[in-house]
Amino acid sequence: MITIKRIEIKGYFGRGDFEWNLDSVVNILGGKNGSGKSSIFKLCYLLLSNKTIDDDTDKKFMKIFKEVKLTYSNGWTQTWVHQSNNDDYTLEIGGSQASSYRTASQIVDINGQKRTFEELQKQIKVYLINSFEQHVADATSYEQQPKSETLNDPTMLDLMIKNQIDQRNKDFSKIMEDIVDMPEDSTPENQAYIKAYRKTYTSINHFLNEYDKPKSSFEFIKKGETIKYDQLSMGEKQILLLMLMVGNTKQEPCIFFMDEPDLSMHIDWKEILVKELHELNPNMQIILSTHAPSVITGWHDRVKEVSQLIK
Repeated sequence: MITIKRIEIKGYFGRGDFEWNLDSVVNILGGKNGSGKSSIFKLCYLLLSNKTIDDDTDKKFMKIFKEVKLTYSNGWTQTWVHQSNNDDYTLEIGGSQASSYRTASQIVDINGQKRTFEELQKQIKVYLINSFEQHVADATSYEQQPKSETLNDPTMLDLMIKNQIDQRNKDFSKIMEDIVDMPEDSTPENQAYIKAYRKTYTSINHFLNEYDKPKSSFEFIKKGETIKYDQLSMGEKQILLLMLMVGNTKQEPCIFFMDEPDLSMHIDWKEILVKELHELNPNMQIILSTHAPSVITGWHDRVKEVSQLIK
């Protein structure tokens, strides 16, 4: 399992240099509004998931920073340096002009040998959740979504949940087909996924315990009344989306950035959130930001404030 060991950012919003040594399991970042927690997570996610930055908004965002260095547990390092005189350049593609902005990150292994971005991606799976930012960013794609027969005037958050449910059902159907085709040989991967599939329901029940156990379509029962997931409160939807996304990692090793996932949650939920996430996928490196690190039970030694990490 490869994790991030250290994040270094030079020229952190003009305040100095940001340096954060990370734990391989759980990391919690606190800080005031506007301290840059979301920017750190977005920056790392962009470098881990994109070889070339083509989105105009992301281009402008990357120009905020001077230099970024990510050090991984396998000894590899990935360094991105802002080229102030060469932010955008023109490529000739099929006779037409196209603008492109490269991350220009250099990746070297423990022996100092250069490695490709594709080699890094094969070793690391990375996820990011920030449903409130995605709600705004995906507004255009929302308009392009076909109207759902099962949802009444869905919000972007509803559609994000639906996509995770669809992915979950698709993966589980494939697992069941494999088991039927080879009943004598349920692979360790299949067994792990079935375990994670069941654990997702258990985790959701720990939070939404006012309802009966949900069906596979994530309809909930309360006092005999059926409540669909799009009828849940904002906080309930947020926890449902988070548990589904982590459950859909199928307990595979990964790095998961979670930008203030506890917004709209009751303090009782905040206390058990990290514990439930870790149990849902114990092979996941959690990198989480929050405004209430003091209420998270069991992980106080993994908490850092942004102000402590700027030199």
